[in-house]
Amino acid sequence: MRVFLAVLFGLGWMGHLAAEDAPLFSPSIYVFGYYGDSSADHPGEFAPGGHDPRRSEALVLQSFEPSLSLRWGDYVEGFATGLAYTDENDDLEWEWEEYFLKLTNLPGNSEIRGGRMLSRVGFHNATHLHSWSTVDAPLVNSLFLGEDGLALEGADLSFYFGATRNSAITIGYGQRPAHDHDHDAEEDHDDHGEEEHSHELGGIESFEPYRVSDDVFTLGFKNQHRFNDFHSLNSTLFGGLGDNESGEESTFAGAGVEYQWRENGLEAGGKALRWRAEVMLFDSEVAAHEEHEEEDQDDHAEEEHEEEEASDVSSWGFTTELLVEALPHLHPFARIDYIADTPELEFSEWVRYTFGATFPFSHDPSVFFRLQANLDEWGGESEQALWAQVGFGWGGAEVR
Repeated sequence: MRVFLAVLFGLGWMGHLAAEDAPLFSPSIYVFGYYGDSSADHPGEFAPGGHDPRRSEALVLQSFEPSLSLRWGDYVEGFATGLAYTDENDDLEWEWEEYFLKLTNLPGNSEIRGGRMLSRVGFHNATHLHSWSTVDAPLVNSLFLGEDGLALEGADLSFYFGATRNSAITIGYGQRPAHDHDHDAEEDHDDHGEEEHSHELGGIESFEPYRVSDDVFTLGFKNQHRFNDFHSLNSTLFGGLGDNESGEESTFAGAGVEYQWRENGLEAGGKALRWRAEVMLFDSEVAAHEEHEEEDQDDHAEEEHEEEEASDVSSWGFTTELLVEALPHLHPFARIDYIADTPELEFSEWVRYTFGATFPFSHDPSVFFRLQANLDEWGGESEQALWAQVGFGWGGAEVR
């Protein structure tokens, strides 16, 4: 916490010295709600993402996101956004998603951020709900990085390359914020007289104790190759390591590619197509577990020690998504998510097929309706779900 406060103070003080103009604040507001139905008795058991739909036949406030961007002179920027939503009991909850200050246009074409930030790893992790093209998050991000992706309280440093800054390397360090959504899959084992770990093997909480949590280092690389005004190819490489809940080391690594085509090139409007694919590897060490047993036998005590050797938890998965802006008011999309079988956690292979369409009504402010179907095959279980989402957005470009 002291490091975090020192970073914020240092950035703010340097910004005060560097800024020449009055600060410019740009607010924005996003509101999303959903209604739907699922074939599962408990839809939340198929919803690993913190913002994923998890309630059938109920109108739910998925998010109310007020945001504020700061631009001050040529060097100082900042951003803060929170999120309000209704939980499983229809209670209104609130949490901070991001708040950071940034020094930009530094020597070496670099910038530094300090605060709470979504890590710049991969295509999806650094984005908020209002910029998603689907109702829910990709499985690989929610399960391997965290129910809300990977956010860190700390700092990151980015270096940009090329005349158009089309390549960037970001190095980050920090601690995962201590906040979690409640899941229907969580159970109170105290009612059964058990005091062991509350995460069920094989459930959506299986990966949680093995994710990076403390002293997390991340590295992300992104590159955009523009063939011309109409075609571009983006690529990303990323990874991270840190301590998990047991103090052992966990790592993740991934790569992705994205192709974009726009009918009008760099001009607004027209038809467009975006296809992306991302694969991620996950590995975590598990602390050895010792058991001690003492028995009194007549005049002496016999003590037994049993030690279980540590073993690794390893898995992998991918997501691929196609978005087509076919017409001004019709944007169909499709996505496939895959998580491999993970025997150490008794976690079965999971495949999700997603189909849907977004129907934009206006762009300033943004108003849309989205319809999405999920078909899940997870081990011996399956789910079919249909979700209807409405969204509203107002405001200018955010500081990222």
